[in-house]
Formats: sequence, C-alpha cells, structure tokens
Amino acid sequence: MACRKVARYLQEEIDAGLQTRACREIRRHLKQCPNCTAYLDSLRKTVLLYRRFPDPHTPKRMREKLFAILKLHN
Repeated sequence: MACRKVARYLQEEIDAGLQTRACREIRRHLKQCPNCTAYLDSLRKTVLLYRRFPDPHTPKRMREKLFAILKLHN
C-alpha cells in the first residue's frame, strides 16, 4: 500500500479503530515505513491535544494560515 493512500485512510479513520482488511494492510505498511509511523503518531498527538484543549481561541488569521498549510499536504 502506498504512503499517500495510508495517510488519506488514517486521516479519515483515525477514530474507527483499525479493524478492517484495509486496516490490516495499513498495519503491515506501518511496520515497514517509518515515515507513515511518524505521521500516525503526529495525528494521534494532534487529536489528543485537540480533545484536551478543544477551544483554543485561535485568531482568525492564524487559523487561515494553518488551514492553508494543511491543504498543501493533502
């Protein structure tokens, strides 16, 4: 499975729990790919921080810059 496909799937299904056939393929990929493993770790930490601090009162300009950066990586 390609890294780009793994990243897209992880973004969509991070809370679902990795139980499907595709998830088993992703687990195999993660065992061999340090980049995707680091990406998953980053996603998990981001979700954890968001849940811990759900309303950060980020200024509008900063949010716009963040979303622009995130769009570059999709």
